[in-house]
Amino acid sequence: MKKYKIIASVFILGCCFSCTDLDEVVYDRINAEEYYQTEEQVLTGLTNVYLKLMYVENWWWPWQLNECTTDHGMTPTRGNGAWYDGGVFFDLHQHTWDAAHGRTTVTYQYLMRAIAAANSFLDILDRITVENGDVIAAEVRAIRAWEYLYLCDYFGNVPIVTVATLDPANLPTNSPRTEVFEFIEAELQHAIGLLPSLTSVNKQNYYPRVAKETAQAMLVRLYLNAEVYTGTARWQDCIDVCNEIIGSEVYSLAPSISDNFVPLNENCPEIIFAISQDNINRNARGGGDSNRGGNWINQLNMRLPLKYKYGFSFNGWGGPSVLMQHYETYVDNDYRKSLILIGLQESPEGDSLMTIIPINNVNNAADHEGLVNVKYVPDPESVVSGGRGYGRNDIVLLRYAEVLMSKAESLYRLGSTAEATDLINTVRARNFAVPEPLADMTLDDILEEWSKEFLWECRYRTDLIRFDKFLTSRTKWKDYDSEPYRTIFPIPATEIQSNPNLVQNPGY
Repeated sequence: MKKYKIIASVFILGCCFSCTDLDEVVYDRINAEEYYQTEEQVLTGLTNVYLKLMYVENWWWPWQLNECTTDHGMTPTRGNGAWYDGGVFFDLHQHTWDAAHGRTTVTYQYLMRAIAAANSFLDILDRITVENGDVIAAEVRAIRAWEYLYLCDYFGNVPIVTVATLDPANLPTNSPRTEVFEFIEAELQHAIGLLPSLTSVNKQNYYPRVAKETAQAMLVRLYLNAEVYTGTARWQDCIDVCNEIIGSEVYSLAPSISDNFVPLNENCPEIIFAISQDNINRNARGGGDSNRGGNWINQLNMRLPLKYKYGFSFNGWGGPSVLMQHYETYVDNDYRKSLILIGLQESPEGDSLMTIIPINNVNNAADHEGLVNVKYVPDPESVVSGGRGYGRNDIVLLRYAEVLMSKAESLYRLGSTAEATDLINTVRARNFAVPEPLADMTLDDILEEWSKEFLWECRYRTDLIRFDKFLTSRTKWKDYDSEPYRTIFPIPATEIQSNPNLVQNPGY
């Protein structure tokens, strides 16, 4: 069970009603100023901010935009049209999406709703006096900055909204991507100045809340991609923040990469930021002692016969699949390769279940086509609820390996190749029984390590763009260069229709 229960079962909405003799008397609602009297009560409101974040960060949406658009993965159409879904996966993989694309649209909307929840709670905090209110506000602003970091990465030029209520006569317009970057940077720097360090609190009890080091890791990701977002590289700034995190000594590499992804992984020393999950879910929208119910990644990935290999009580849906092209980048003795299932699969009793092969027919793939990712270690205690199988693996958003590799890449780009190589090899070493360090490391080697170490952790599109390889990447189903404007997604057409002040991104 989670040490720190960030999710409460009751939400105070802060509604206020004007009363007349004809109004029904409402006894179960109070306004925000009357309810939020103590820090504990304020934390019940904070849960809603985290919940809205989790709708965006539930793995499924980020995977589609960041991994399905690359050589990491594909969701083929299976028999009877299963997984076709209007061609949304093909459009992403083949870089043919448009402003009406359903997945980019819902991602934008979820992010904006999450930001609206943060703004609403910040408005409440501004109207009340409570112990540590400024620290809690800094936490909310860091979460909002993280959400804006996704918007900046996906859509580039987006509105910066910091108020709880919009004026319908004066709706916001887009801010240039550079201004969005500067806003995120300022918000994270503010939060870093106020949030408690994990050196001064009980790390396990504070999990999974945003602490000082969490905000610093968010800033690392921002600085690592600064040249893409603003045209100006910030490699040294990235190194400096990495050094602060490393110097805090609150994180360390886990002995195995899989320690990050096992059920009940909340005590892994490598995890910096995660979505807490459990198997006590009662519906698809939350429940239990968690930020957003249980982890259903393996249900998305698994094929039906594999339930007998892992002791699941649910049937796999057979959707997202690893491409053979990526699988072949690993050497055989790299442990990370074993996290991708291929070939004959057997039950614990030795019975043959299925033989997994690469995707042959992307438009009508058989159940055994498509390599299966088991990076999130299958949880035999997954619980079926609402047709889904929920496990207890927290969804990892930031981990210490990213800090080390971000520092390594930044050092390499500034000419410190020896130190950069040592850091990459530090992360790489645990994946081999006998370490096989890289020598004469190149930028291509660094990109390949990003690809292998962070497979399906929803960041590879961003890495490819930073290395100027996203548009030219090739797969079996994309054998052409993409248009330059596809390094960012379009502002959804529905958003522009509802707000004429918004301007579409170039090319769309």
